[in-house]
Amino acid sequence: MTESVRTTDRPPQSTDVSTVGPRIGALDALRGFALCGILIINIYQQVVFRGEAAGTSSQLPEAVQLLFYERFYPIFSILFGVGFGIFLRRAATRTTRPRVVLARRLVVLLLIGLAHFVVHPGEALTAYALAGLLVLLPLSYLGGRVALVVAVLLLLVGAQLVVGYGPIPGLLALGYALAELGVPAALDRRVARVATAFVVFAALAVTWIVLTLREVDLPFVNILGGPGGGVSLLPPLAGVATGLAYCCGLVLLLHTPVGPALSAMLSPMGRMALTNYLSATALFLLAGPPLGIDSTRDLPRIVGLTVAIIIVQAVWSVLWLRSFRYGPVEWAWRCLTWWRRAPIRRRDTESTTPA
Repeated sequence: MTESVRTTDRPPQSTDVSTVGPRIGALDALRGFALCGILIINIYQQVVFRGEAAGTSSQLPEAVQLLFYERFYPIFSILFGVGFGIFLRRAATRTTRPRVVLARRLVVLLLIGLAHFVVHPGEALTAYALAGLLVLLPLSYLGGRVALVVAVLLLLVGAQLVVGYGPIPGLLALGYALAELGVPAALDRRVARVATAFVVFAALAVTWIVLTLREVDLPFVNILGGPGGGVSLLPPLAGVATGLAYCCGLVLLLHTPVGPALSAMLSPMGRMALTNYLSATALFLLAGPPLGIDSTRDLPRIVGLTVAIIIVQAVWSVLWLRSFRYGPVEWAWRCLTWWRRAPIRRRDTESTTPA
């Protein structure tokens, strides 16, 4: 670090911790992309099934099961872990107690998640906050390579214990390990490695889809208790592999002629990921019933509602960020994290913003 460590757990009045270091554009685009994929699952679970089928896939259309269900929350989970690692590193340049600040940040997120849970049972923020407090904070004392080993172990064990949220601690730990190893910052320089990873993960995802469509009787893989107990490793790992294939594919697309257009749409949504995640709940809960969406047979209206919300959030994110540095919920989260009012209007601050 090039700057001496401060002796307080608050950033100095003249500088916000967010201004330390540039944003990583690919991460913003990936967050925005993950929001779009998560949205369609949330609409099915909260509008069509009214929360009764949350965590299960049996009633979802086959294409949604194979391409969306448990394919996008791994992306968001990994990105949350990456963000944790980046925030910890930057907070350490402003305070001698960065983990105290991070703990407060996670507690605030937990409170937001609990409030959100009232209208959206099965939402993910509470799981992220709890896993952050119980897993990521202790893991932050370890190096990147050790954290990577722990992440793999947590992923394998968690995926077998609980349907749905079981892999989250491992995925968050994986994101933190990747941040510690400098992977996010190297995405733009390691396109060949990203392409190789894409081929590997895409091959795994396609293999899973083909075997599923052909109704091949796959073995029950469980390293904890053997056949008949817990959850098989194969479905959750297939979801993680598919999510990673999506990530690598998007990063590669960002380096093509369509990249600027994709980034212009997705990055602002990703910079306001928390605001957009919460506002999407309000939008689909308010719009779903008047549209008469109450069955999986309402596919055109489900698709229409999904696309409409994405368009609304893409447009409003761009417009909002022209005048403001953060989304409204992100700003409140930042203020409560540092326990001081952060400047929000662009004209009042520098133009550089955090990753």
